[in-house]
Amino acid sequence: MKRSTRSVAIVTLAVGLSGGAMGCSNFLTDTNVVNDPNHPSAATLQQSFMAVQAGFFGMEESTLPLTTCMWMQQCTGIGGRFVEQYGEYTVTNASWSFDFTSIYSGGGLIDIRKVETDARAANDRIWLGIAQVYEAFVVGTAADLWGDIPYRDAVGSVAKPTLDPQLQVYGDIQLLLDTAIINLGSGTGAGPLGADLVYGGNTARWIAAARTLKARFFLHTAEANGTAAYTAALTAANGGIPDATGDFRTYHGTGTGEGNIWVQFAATTFGQDVVAGKRLVDIMVARSDPRLSQYFALNSVSGYGGQDVNPPPVAAAQVSALGGTRHVAQFRQPLLTYVENQLILAEAKHATGDDPGALINLNNARAVVPLSALSGITGAALLDSIMTEKYVALFQNIETYNDYRRTCLPALVPFATTEFSSKIPGRLFYGLAEENANPNIPQPSTQLATNGFRNANDPAACP
Repeated sequence: MKRSTRSVAIVTLAVGLSGGAMGCSNFLTDTNVVNDPNHPSAATLQQSFMAVQAGFFGMEESTLPLTTCMWMQQCTGIGGRFVEQYGEYTVTNASWSFDFTSIYSGGGLIDIRKVETDARAANDRIWLGIAQVYEAFVVGTAADLWGDIPYRDAVGSVAKPTLDPQLQVYGDIQLLLDTAIINLGSGTGAGPLGADLVYGGNTARWIAAARTLKARFFLHTAEANGTAAYTAALTAANGGIPDATGDFRTYHGTGTGEGNIWVQFAATTFGQDVVAGKRLVDIMVARSDPRLSQYFALNSVSGYGGQDVNPPPVAAAQVSALGGTRHVAQFRQPLLTYVENQLILAEAKHATGDDPGALINLNNARAVVPLSALSGITGAALLDSIMTEKYVALFQNIETYNDYRRTCLPALVPFATTEFSSKIPGRLFYGLAEENANPNIPQPSTQLATNGFRNANDPAACP
């Protein structure tokens, strides 16, 4: 599908954004929520903020997590259409072109900066702090997936923004999150109140989420920065989300196009082409994980099974569809949670020599499921248990891809391809629209030849 070729720095501001755009497949695009994109001056602070939330929820529930779900073999694409191509790494610079542009365009960084500007003008530091958390979440996720990205000069008068180094971007958003926490704790301004669809303006929960987000991004630098990254993650996570009531979740209404995007996707003709992944289902079945009925529907023989991306294929009767008890339109997708915070603590403690403490945090996460506590495990076995638990808990969450690239756990057998050297791709291609508009974007062949098609925070490929 042809998209606009304008640079991200000059993309027209959209006051509203679909929560369901799926790259080159626009069957989930809801144009009803787009409000006069050619007149951004008409947007109030609240309208811009609603666009930010809709855009962010869409980013976290559509093409990007669908891709990582398949690459992490939590899902599998079947049926020979585009989802199978993604699952087998048949991807190009057109695959995520819309997604890359959306990081910056209406609902993305442009609208976030407008919210920040208007919040400053209103002397509302609470609203400003919330917008800064969104900026860090959006930009940090983009850096996770694409590595070097436009950031410092991405929104403004620069028509062809340069790519900032990935590790510099991580540093910038850590400082931004520190500022956000200060603003959120200032008590200045009323904030968005009920317009905040995540926490209803509760500043304590926003501060805790910001600290968990800091911990997440510190982990993403661990391969490059070693123990210092784990120590910083530990410090941040100690003040992170304290219980499941503080989970950061998307929000969905009952109107047409307002439902959870995974559920909307399943309702289309493409939805039947994504099923449970064998690697995840096998882990869950082996330990009688009670989340099976939340994630998946029963197969034709009243059990749970997944399809393998590698041959031979599993018989269709043995494969479960995506479904289960959370497969409803108003399901609030978990993006940043108490369980993740506990597992960040567990990994960081293990990496800094505190296996007993790590085991406590691992068991805290398992207790939420609930699963029985583990005992007597240390070293490599403990790390494997931590990362396996996180792999299961963060189903449909982009973060599983970051975890795998850092730890190579759980062990996955990639689909064999020549282009990616029979490895799971280490990053995403930049978007074609930005490549056409911005000469600072390297060609796909250059991207493939750089660091084994991996980002700076991922110096070594998984086996």
